[in-house]
Amino acid sequence: MKRRLSALAVAALATLASAMPISAFTPQSSAASHALAWLHTLQSADGTVAGSASRTEDTVLGLVANGQAVTSFASAGKTPMDSLRSHIADEEKTAGNIGGLIMAVSAAGLSPANFAARNLLQDLACTYDASTGAYNSQLFNDALAVLALPVGAAPAKAVAFLKDRQLSDGGWEFSATWGSDSNTTAVVVLALVSANGMTAVVKERVLAYFHLQQEVSGGFEYATGSPDSDPNSDAAVIQALLALGEDPTGTAWTITGKNAVSDLLTFQFENGGLGFSRPGSSQTAAPDSLSTTQALAALASKYLPVKRTEGAMPSTCPSVPTATPAPTQPPPQLATTGAPPSPAPLIPAIVGIAMVALGWGLRKRAR
Repeated sequence: MKRRLSALAVAALATLASAMPISAFTPQSSAASHALAWLHTLQSADGTVAGSASRTEDTVLGLVANGQAVTSFASAGKTPMDSLRSHIADEEKTAGNIGGLIMAVSAAGLSPANFAARNLLQDLACTYDASTGAYNSQLFNDALAVLALPVGAAPAKAVAFLKDRQLSDGGWEFSATWGSDSNTTAVVVLALVSANGMTAVVKERVLAYFHLQQEVSGGFEYATGSPDSDPNSDAAVIQALLALGEDPTGTAWTITGKNAVSDLLTFQFENGGLGFSRPGSSQTAAPDSLSTTQALAALASKYLPVKRTEGAMPSTCPSVPTATPAPTQPPPQLATTGAPPSPAPLIPAIVGIAMVALGWGLRKRAR
């Protein structure tokens, strides 16, 4: 009897192991710790990182992905979670905002159903449009919402909404008529994987798309026609490949000895921060919080949501749904919304666009 139980246990473990995503490459722990040390210098007295709720969330996800305690990252006794509690109103503007907050709260081991006197799951549920299957009309924001849902909670129509918007080249676009980009594609991949919505056909097409976006540096460009790879795109695609069971450092994703992980490291400065431009590439090249926070999970060989949300999604919305604000024009380094410019100037203008994740930390969210 004992032998039979042992055999069953071994078989169960083997089945479980085959279903788990691999940690494809050795975590770049030293680079991540150096990056976090630089981010700590940008933390304000209320716990906020780089003056941004999104950067604060990404830092939480990065800390957890790299096995570091969120409580250890504090300024004047205030942690990133203290900051998120005190700035809760800024985090409830769109479904993408709420999704990012839920992922950070869950990663920190707290309950999103009771955070800062809010039920964040209820707030997210109130953004869902059952007639379309969308939490937000912008795919990046919508994917962040789906990525934050508890296991098995994604409505079938929400999964179909994302899956059906895969373009002919295998990618997804941030906003209608913009064309595919690697960042939006990556976060949609993460959302579909988390919602058990990835199919063999969709996977084959998206892998082909990623191959087309890989540069000779081994890294990934934002979109076809971008002048070079960038750290945000590297971090985003690394996470997506991991979620799909691919090894970003394997032979399939290596060009003349270079891959996305090695390319990502070329954007790190001596002080630990990562910048959109490589050190020494220009006199103005400098680290920035966006590139740094979004690299953290990828450096850990992890992908969003880092820790799955627990709890049950409310089936009804008793309150007024969270409104999706009219498209606005955010700073150049963030994703733009509204009417896109002509294709020619579009690529240089948005090549620095972020992703979630999560963060994609990977945050192209309208604020």
